[in-house]
Parts: sequence; C-alpha cells; structure tokens
Amino acid sequence: MDKVIGILRGAAGLAAGANAFWKFFSWVTPHVLAAVCSQQQQQQQVDSAGIGSASAGERRTATLHQIQDDLQKLEHNLWVIQTTISPTMHDLIDRIEWHSHKETEAGHLRQIKDVVYDAEDLLDEYNYYALKVKVKASKNLGQDHLHEPFLEFLDNANFGGEFSKVMEIQERLKHVFDQSNSLGLHKTPKKFDKIVRPETCRVLEEPDEIFGREKELEDLKQKLRVRGHKRGRPVACSTTAEARRTELLVLPIVGMGGVGKTTMAQQICEDGVVRNHFNNCIIWICVSDEFEVNRLTRDVLKSLGVKLQDSDTRDTLMVNLRDSVKSKKFLLVLDDMWDDVLKDEKGWRTFHRTLSNGLEGSMILVTTRSSKVANLVSNSDPYELKGLQDDVFWDFFKLCAFKSNGSRNDPEMEHIRPELERIGRAILPKLKGSPLAAKTLGRLLKSNLHIEHWEDILRSELWTLEQEETDILPALRLSYIYLPHHMKRCFSICALYPKDHRFEKEFLADIWVAQGYVEAEDASSCFDDLVNRSFFQKADLSDKYVIHDLMHDTAQLVSEGECFIIQHDNFDRQRLRWTQVGTSDEDLQMMEEHIEWLPHWNLQHLAIDSYRGKSCPSWLRPDCLKMLTSLELISCKNIQSLSFFEPPFPDSEESKNIYHLEVLHIRRCPNINWQGLVTLPSSLRRITLVNFGRSTDHFVSCFHDLTLLTYLKIQCELLTLIPLQVWISNLQSLEYLWVCWCSSLTSICVSEASSRHPVGVFSSLSNVTVSLCNSLLSLDEFLMPAYMPIVKIIHVESCRQLALLPIDELHSFSRLEELRIEGCPKLNMQRRMTLPSSLRKLRLINCPSIEYIDNSHLGSSMTLKGLSLRLDSCPDLISIVGAISVSEIQSGDINDCPKLMEITQPFTRRPYWYVLRNHT
Repeated sequence: MDKVIGILRGAAGLAAGANAFWKFFSWVTPHVLAAVCSQQQQQQQVDSAGIGSASAGERRTATLHQIQDDLQKLEHNLWVIQTTISPTMHDLIDRIEWHSHKETEAGHLRQIKDVVYDAEDLLDEYNYYALKVKVKASKNLGQDHLHEPFLEFLDNANFGGEFSKVMEIQERLKHVFDQSNSLGLHKTPKKFDKIVRPETCRVLEEPDEIFGREKELEDLKQKLRVRGHKRGRPVACSTTAEARRTELLVLPIVGMGGVGKTTMAQQICEDGVVRNHFNNCIIWICVSDEFEVNRLTRDVLKSLGVKLQDSDTRDTLMVNLRDSVKSKKFLLVLDDMWDDVLKDEKGWRTFHRTLSNGLEGSMILVTTRSSKVANLVSNSDPYELKGLQDDVFWDFFKLCAFKSNGSRNDPEMEHIRPELERIGRAILPKLKGSPLAAKTLGRLLKSNLHIEHWEDILRSELWTLEQEETDILPALRLSYIYLPHHMKRCFSICALYPKDHRFEKEFLADIWVAQGYVEAEDASSCFDDLVNRSFFQKADLSDKYVIHDLMHDTAQLVSEGECFIIQHDNFDRQRLRWTQVGTSDEDLQMMEEHIEWLPHWNLQHLAIDSYRGKSCPSWLRPDCLKMLTSLELISCKNIQSLSFFEPPFPDSEESKNIYHLEVLHIRRCPNINWQGLVTLPSSLRRITLVNFGRSTDHFVSCFHDLTLLTYLKIQCELLTLIPLQVWISNLQSLEYLWVCWCSSLTSICVSEASSRHPVGVFSSLSNVTVSLCNSLLSLDEFLMPAYMPIVKIIHVESCRQLALLPIDELHSFSRLEELRIEGCPKLNMQRRMTLPSSLRKLRLINCPSIEYIDNSHLGSSMTLKGLSLRLDSCPDLISIVGAISVSEIQSGDINDCPKLMEITQPFTRRPYWYVLRNHT
C-alpha cells in the first residue's frame, strides 16, 4: 500500500501533466478489473441461491476486456484534452484577446473560453475522483471494503455518463480550434491594434491639456537638469561633479493607464525653457508594444535627418547613431514603453550605450506603466505620477462635461446646471483623479444634458458604459492584455471582491493556488508583479492591499460572463437588537409591527437579538430570504414558532432547493416548540443550539441529509435522547461535536429497530466533547472506533452518573492524540484501559474506579514516546502495565494516586524549556 500511495502522490493530479495519466491508469486499471471480477462472482452466488435481484448499478455485464479497453480510451482522451488546453488553447486565447475589441473576435473568444473552462472543470472532476480513490484505498478497511473505491471510480469516471462527456469536450475543443484556423486567428499577432493604441506625438492635442500639474512639471524639469535662465544666460551647474557628469541619465515617469503620463511628457516637450535647454533637439518616439532596437534606432536617426537604406544592419545603424548624437545635446522621449524591453535587456543596453555619445546634459525620458521597466532602464528612482487633486480634478471634470455644448446662454441649461453639477460631484469619486476617466465620462455626459441621463450614469458601473476605443477602460484593458496567461486569471478573479475591499497578500495568493492558477512557489512573485503594474495598491500604511477603482472596473470588464461579481460588501446584512423595551401587550404588539417594516430582500446574514415578540415576522421564510446564508436568534424568549423550518411545499423536493442557509445559531430561545414538521436545509455547515426550545428530541431526530455539516454544538437541559443511527447516517462531514449542559440527556445510542442494520460512520469526526451531562449513563455505544475511525480528541468531563465507557476499546482509535476523562466518579472500570500508540496527551482526573492502564498490546519494544501525562485523584489506580518509560515522557503530573507504586509520588516532570520559561 505504501507503494500505491507513493504512485498516487505523483499521479492523482490528473491535470498536472500527460505522464500523470499514464501512471494513474497503469495503477488503477488492474484494481478496477479485480473489483469487477469479485463483484460478478458475488452476484453469481446470489443468483444461484435465488435470493433477491441485483440493481442496475450492481449488474456489470460488460466483459473485463471491454472495461480495460474503455479505460485505455479514457486515459487517451483525457491526455488529448490536457495537451490541447495547454499550451495550444491558452495561446489561442491570448492571441485573440489582443483583438477582442472587434466584434467577431470577441464572440469567438467567448466560445473558446467556454469550452476551455468546461474542459478544465472536467479535468478537476477526474482529479477529485483520483484523490478519492487514493484516500479510500489507503484506509485498509478490510477485505470487504477493498474493492469499493475502484468500483466507485468505474461508475463515476467511465460508465456513469462521464465518458460521453469526455468525448463531447474533446469534439468541442477540436471544433473551436478548427474554426479559429479557418478564420486565421491562430496567426493573429500579439500586438496592439493602432485603433486602440494610436501612435503618440510630442504635440499636445489642445493647449489646455495640462491641468493642475504645475508642481509635477517643475519637479520633472528639475530632474531633467533644466533650471531656467538669469538675465538671458543659463544657470551654471552647482557642483563640479555635476559639470563633469557624462552618464546618459534616464528619467522614467510611472503611473497607471490614463493618469496623464503622455500628456505630461508632451507638456515638457512644449515648454520653452526645456526646448532652449536642449537646443531644440527633442526627439519623440512612440515605443508602444514593439520594443525592437533596430526600429527605434531608425526612428531616432530619421528624426535627426539621417538618410537610411533598407539594407542597413544593426552595426551600421549603431555607428550612424553614435556619430549623429556626438555633437548634440538632446532629449529623447520614449513614450509608452511596455514589458517587451524586459525580453531584450541586452538590446536596451546597446541602444543606451550608443546614445551616451551625445553631449553632456543629454537625457532620456521614458513613460511606462510598469515599475519593472522603470527599474531596468534607470538606476534612479522613477517619478510616480498620480491622479489629480480633488479641487483641480473637479475643475477639469467640469471642462470635460460642459465645454462646447452650445448651450451656454440657454435659459433651461442655466436652470438645470446646479443639479447637473450636484450629480457630477457624486460621479467624481468613481474616477479617482484620472484625467482620461474624466474625459470618458465627460464625453458621455455632455452628449445628453438631461438630468435623467446623468443620474443613469451615476447609478451605472463604469465598466457597463459604452466606451470608444481610446477611452479609459479600453486603455486600462491593454494592461490586462499584456499580462501572461496565468496572471490574467489571477487578476480577473479579483472582480469577485467589492470595490475598496482590503485583502492580504497571502490570502489572495492562497486562492490563486487553490484555483490552480499558479504554483505555490510562484504566487508571491505573481502578486508582486501585479503591484508593480499598478493593478494592486497598498492600503494606507497597513499590510493590506486594495484594487484601484478603475482597475476594478477593468477586472469586471474582462471577467464579464465568467464569474459572479459582488456589487456590495454587506448584502443589505442586518443585526436587529432591542436593548430596553417594555413587556406590556402594547409594547410587544408595536415591536411585532415594527419588525414587519424592515428590509429583507437580498439578506445574507441576519441576527435577531433580544426580540420579545411571540411571533416571527412574516418574511422570515426561505422563499422570501433566498440569499440567506447565516441566521442567528439570540435571547428571543417569547418566540413560540419558527416558520423558517416549516417547508412551504411539504413532502416536495422543491422544499429542499429553496434553502441556501449555511450557519444556524439559536441561543436562549426557550419557548420555540419544535413539535411538528421540521425540514433542516441540507446546505447547513455549522449549527449551534443553546437552550433552543421545547420538543428538542424531535428536532435532533430531523437531522436528515446534513451532508455538509462540519460543526455541531448542543446545550439544552430538555434534551433526553440523541438518536445515534440518524446522526451517523446523515452527518458524514461532521468534524466537531460538542454536547454540554444537557442535564436530562440519558442516552446516545442506536435504537433496537436500527441495531439490526449497519448505521454508517462519522467518517470525518475528529473532535468530540461530552461535558456536564449528569443524567447520561453510558457512552459504550457512542464512543466506538467503528463509528469514528479518525477521531483525534475525546473529552468526557463532569458526567456524574456515567457508568459505562469503552475503555478497553481505546487502543483501536488509531489516530487518537488527546484523551481527557475528568469528574466521572461512577464509572465502572473493571476492564483495563488500553491506549493507542498515537496518543500524545492523557488526562485522568477524579476517576476513582480506574485500576489499570495497559499498554502491553504495543509490544515490549514500544512505548508511548512523547506522551504528556496527568493523573490526579485516581485512588484505585494500581498499575501502568507496560511501564511507560519515565525518561520518554514529555511532561507529566501524578498526584493522589496512593495505590500506584510503579512511580514515586508526588511525581512532577517538565521538559527543560518549560522550567526555563518559568524562571525568566
């Protein structure tokens, strides 16, 4: 079995690689065939005896040869799907996304993504099946259960309809790929279309383009060594070191798309002082997404008036460039530089070194969205350009929204202008100081100066508004398109978060890893790359991050139709609490009337605290609260019924489908009567019940189909019986069980009618606490290894009447790590207590009837190494048979155990670190 697990560790991840399929199917196929053969033999015995009839699922008439052939086909088809998705289909998606502003490409892109995502889901399904086989096959549950996981895999993965699904996905992938080839999309170049990224030049579009950037302009002129003039002469350099400077400095301007980097560079080029400083030798090159050294060199030489030949080599170009700049003091503007330069760092170094032949004081100005690009081209800190300040931005926005509307003298316009400005001020925070965003919204607003139109835009999300190719979101979308495929997936899933949501780096990185977008070791660097590209920003001085609102709109745009988008953070979330209220009939009636007025649509989390009314509001029903995932009732002492759990369609499957409730907390609501029809939603994951009403025995017997429940806590003085057969059969995912202060509880057992049939197992239960249940007589039927095979922690405390506990079965809890038995004075422990070798902590306190702790079953060479032990007030304890080695006890206390002679008392031992800690 160890060999099997070793194979599966590398092979269970079906989507991991082609070799994984071969390894997994090589291992699983003989086991599947053996399981089918065994089942057929058993069926033949049943048929020959004439007993009963087999169900359709149990009859396997296919030959073993046919099954083996089908499994081989399944392996091959999964391999084909995997190798088609990556890299072929991922590369095709990347190519088409560069041109998705065109209607045909956009429609085809949606089709490709749909089938690729379906294919990825299919591979995830098989990955799940493989992992499930791995887990079940490793449990060693005995010969009777040996074949079960393999038969289940056969049903789920092959003959249960999934095989045809594999063929369907494979055909769809082939269809969209062939269609892409016929359209020539597989050769679509990965470069910006000039429509969405037009070539820039040094001339400002309009003279008023610069707005509120005076300080930034002066800062940049200083960094370019442009200091103005005194009495018609240039100001001398302030130091000898500066005068002798020969290095060609590069000044990067960094900022997100639309913030005004190009406009700022244009303003610098238009500035008279700058032109004079560089002797009118200013060269403007629009780099865009094509960083190609020969092309850039040709463009620079053309700007300098050098005639070129098509046959010129790079060597010829560089010699010409060196000779052409040696007598010039120039400013070279490289506008809109993208990550292509990172792929040709050597080419950049050559280009920069050749330009260094220019006269002292020459400079290069680079605009880019990427901090990585800025760090490559310059050793100095980049100049980060941010959005316009609020007051300046408002003036700029008004200019964009109202200028050239031809209605300056329109009386009606003068009448509505104040209202439009009010709406405009409400729109402004969406734009985050971005000049291009102001232009975009300004264009949309000034096209229609009716108040209704402006209010529609105010209510709309920016990403839903129709925009032209050069507007803000198309501009920002370019940043997304330029990302590698895996980073696109990482960013687009951020559309799930509401705007201004703060998140931790590790949390988001874990989500990416869980989704399979990146490997764990690459998640951190992927996050840092998105920060460097302005997709994420630090939230103030905290360790958390936020997505810039405009980048969030971009995420929503690119993920439209692919994921659910959260619009608000609270989801109309309600906590209704009454602190001081009268108890008269009039007061209670008023309270019940008021609660009917409260909003309830789209609620996800509802808590009702200290409500004194007798009846719940009429809207507290699952068909009205279809989005509700969490419900709390706290100290509602007069409520007599809770209609939420009375299905509106009794005895109908529809009644189960209207629930989405995951968390239920009911505390101190003693008058709820649970007698009658109760339907608990199968979506529940956590239940806490504390003094939760009357007829509680009936309520806990209604725990049907709670297959997702992981946490259950019950505290109730009226509860008398826990129907073990119901819970074990319906709570397969339960991990934590806490039963406390149930003073009337007498039994946790299987009924006589159910004891004749298998009742199932708590296959996930790891933590059990039974405490302060003073009427409970026995836990012999409940605390059985067969019922809870993976339990790690068992606490039994202060159960004063408890007489029976299966202490001689404890060694069969193969994963038990912590056992605590305390305050159970009536335990009848004539049997010897046996302990598993997995135990790491043992606490026996005030248990007078315990006589022997027996570890002889472990063998003479084995001890409970590393055990933390406490024995206190166990007056009948005679022996620890098997002699737990004192030298190997991690820590131990033994007190008031007078009959125990194997260890001198009082015995107290602590590890060295513990003693040291208490003396510092």
